[in-house]
Amino acid sequence: MQDTVASRTEPRLNPVLFSPLPDAPHRDHPLPQAACSDHQFITLLNAYRDSGGLAPAQEVVALLRRHIECGPAMLTRLIVSKEVICFGWQSALWLPLFQFNPVDMSLQTGLSPVLTELSPHLDAWQVANWFAQPNSWLGGASATPARMLAIDPAAVLSAARALGRTN
Repeated sequence: MQDTVASRTEPRLNPVLFSPLPDAPHRDHPLPQAACSDHQFITLLNAYRDSGGLAPAQEVVALLRRHIECGPAMLTRLIVSKEVICFGWQSALWLPLFQFNPVDMSLQTGLSPVLTELSPHLDAWQVANWFAQPNSWLGGASATPARMLAIDPAAVLSAARALGRTN
């Protein structure tokens, strides 16, 4: 996997950067939206570094094959059914790795109900952004949903529900 060199400062994500572009595909389309800039992608790449990083779908398929001997059909099913976070950038699909258990590549406990709460309100890029930003419901300036999912999935679900109540 290619690595991008970035500054060592804590990333500051701006929600405006992740709003859909005017010509972006409709949010209900089954595949993740691909409307984003290079700057948005680099910002998200930096934000996910300490929670496992981002990987292109081809790399995730290779990791899945190594651990549970499944092919691209399984990952496609997970993406289309919105069981995983996946977004498009430069004609490739990208997935945050925090959502997979690094030992066996199973899905992190608690991910599914959180995605169920978020998907009616946010598109693919916005969901990826939500998981990467510190969340006041989780406490602390470094408490992102991506980091906290493995530690306290109930708190992450509460934060997602709070977002649903405000939209």
